[in-house]
Amino acid sequence: MQGWFALSYDFLPPSNILPVFVGTHFTAYAQNFLKHFIARFPHYFKDKECGCRDVFTLNFLQKMGIKSYFSRCLTLTLPKREPANTQNQIFLVDLDDKIKALLPKNLKDKGIEINQRWINLSAFETFSQEFYLKFTQELLNRYKNEAKLIITTALHCAAPCVALGIPVILIANNAKEQLTRFTALKGILPLYTFEDLEQGRVDFSPQELDIEELKENMLLNLKLSILKAQGKMIDENLLLNTREKIANFNLLKQEMHNEMV
Repeated sequence: MQGWFALSYDFLPPSNILPVFVGTHFTAYAQNFLKHFIARFPHYFKDKECGCRDVFTLNFLQKMGIKSYFSRCLTLTLPKREPANTQNQIFLVDLDDKIKALLPKNLKDKGIEINQRWINLSAFETFSQEFYLKFTQELLNRYKNEAKLIITTALHCAAPCVALGIPVILIANNAKEQLTRFTALKGILPLYTFEDLEQGRVDFSPQELDIEELKENMLLNLKLSILKAQGKMIDENLLLNTREKIANFNLLKQEMHNEMV
């Protein structure tokens, strides 16, 4: 179960479905429901291990006594793109006016604005799950084939684009968003704030990041977690070590060390 479980009470599967929690985020709303649910049905999570997309979810589940670990988000495992001469666009994704006003002039002038949070459905004749999937794939392909830089406030623009090998600048709209969601990218991307923009502390020339080792460990964790949930025999030490590597992956610390050397 990879996802953002937020504003409903129907996200837990029935007993005839085996859930494997990897890349899971529970909002404060969902957490409030889970507190009551676990109190009434403590056996539901008894033999489950929950892979948490972010530290916010991890801390909650650990406080509830549920076995959990930091798994990050599976959108980080998308395959890296191949270089192409069409990758020369700057995309400004989900930036409000106050953030755009503080960007360097050349980025504002050349940047292509994209609203990834909302779709104007009136522009389409029909829509379904297949429509949303196709729309999402087309947007990812546009980033993959055209982007040389992405500046965004959206986690699910930043994470897949880092995986694709696109240089990304991630800006948090507020401290709460940073606390609850953006820790999925802990140690991978610097997280800038509005104050960083005001004070000129943003690096507007980021490089593409090498997270191939992290991808391999995340996919291995996914495979082993599914097998374990199915009752299959696995190498428990390998699983534990893989999860530790995922949690401790830190490009930012490595870059700081390289600069000091």
